[in-house]
This record gives sequence, C-alpha cells and structure tokens, in this order.
Amino acid sequence: MIIPAAIAVPFAAALGLVFGSFATVMAYRIPRRESPVSGRSKCPACGHTITASENIPVVSWLLQRGRCRHCKERISVRYPLTELATAILFVASVLRFGVSLEALVYAAFFWILVVLSSIDLEYKLLPNRVVYPAFVAGWMGLAAVALLDGAPERLVGAALGAAVFGGLLFVVGFIYPAGMGGGDVKLAFVLGTFLGYVGGVGVTLVGMFLSFLLGGVIGVVLILVAGGSRKSQLPFGPFLATGSVIGILAGVPLLSAYLGSF
Repeated sequence: MIIPAAIAVPFAAALGLVFGSFATVMAYRIPRRESPVSGRSKCPACGHTITASENIPVVSWLLQRGRCRHCKERISVRYPLTELATAILFVASVLRFGVSLEALVYAAFFWILVVLSSIDLEYKLLPNRVVYPAFVAGWMGLAAVALLDGAPERLVGAALGAAVFGGLLFVVGFIYPAGMGGGDVKLAFVLGTFLGYVGGVGVTLVGMFLSFLLGGVIGVVLILVAGGSRKSQLPFGPFLATGSVIGILAGVPLLSAYLGSF
C-alpha cells in the first residue's frame, strides 16, 4: 500500500518532535551516566518533576515562555530547537527515501546524530556507548534494507565509505592528535557507512567536503565574533554530522552537478 505524502509527512514530523524531546533526555543523561529510559524528567534547577502537560514538544516551551513553571528558571532554547531539528530530519528522510524501511533506518541514524551533536556541543564529547552501538545497529539496518531491496552491492559502497571517511580522519588524528579527537574519528566510520550506502565513495567525499567546509567557515566566524584564537576548542562532531546529512540528502545531485560542470 502506498501512503500519500499528505499523511506520511505530518506523521514523520509529529514522530520527529516526540523523538526530538527524547533526544534532549538522552543528551542530558548519557554524559552523567544516568539511565535515559527510567524515571521522569526533572527541572535541572529545582528538581521539579516535569508533568505531561509541561513536556509537549515545542508547545510547552512556548506556553511557559522558556521558563520552568515551578521555579521560573530559564529553560534553554536548545530544547525546542532540538525537537524541531529532529522533526525536520524525519520529514527529510521520508521525502528522500519514501515510506520505506530505508527511510526508517536513516531517520534513526539522523536521530542519533542529533543526540551526539547535542552532547558534543555541551561537553565536547562523543561517547563510545552511543557511537559503537550506532555503528553496529547501522550496519544491521542497512544490511536488512539491502537484502529487502535486492541490492546487496550497496553494502560494498557502505564499506568503502566507512574506510574512506574513517580512514582519512584516522590519518589526520594520527598526524595531528590535537586537531582531531578520537570520538570524531570513530564517528567518521559511522558517517562514511551511511554516506557510502547512498552513493559510494563519490557521495562520501561530498559529505566529507561539506563537513570540513562548514567547520572551517563557522569556526573562523566564531573566532572573529567571539574574539577567540585558533587554539579555541570547537566541537567538530556537529559539523561532521551536518555535512554528512546534507551529503545523504543531496549528495547525489550535488555530485552530478559538479561532474557535469567539466
């Protein structure tokens, strides 16, 4: 049965908002080594248990004007932004891959990237207990998609993508350890897998280029605006994630346009 976009897209958006809310929980609890699935969420400032009416994605934050209803402490805008970003990524996955198992696998992958980016922005950390399971589960999901679609050769592209992206960052980290964290290197193997599955080495290179371009440009802008220096620490995980997402969603047409210009 073919599900029309008029139904699939709103459903994906709503699901994205829910999982975006859960992503904020994961990003808060995982670095603290707390269970992300047990116990109700609480206000970090006063410990007030957040009720269901206070936990509606985006809506509750707007109605409460970005403050805890109990202690009036400000709630960071990153919470609704994380929820909105996840909703947009879920919709993008459906638009890119249709209503399919592939869309589900990539939506889950995008959700993991949201969690990791949120953690990296706040703690400058990409936890192994998220990255390693993402790599294993990612391969399992893509293998299921490849077998279902009768296209096992796409797994070769995924393997090449992982080797290229992960291998390059491993070399960079080995030559210049201060410029590339171990978490970034490990994440690159995951990113390369999903990029390579979409379009082999070519799309992987597009994702890599966009990642470094975004990191370089935004890094320079932040240094100029904030008055920092080139030694200022800037988490690279969110740029790797953003460049890779763009590569997955638009890498094939971008590569075709680039090659067609010669």
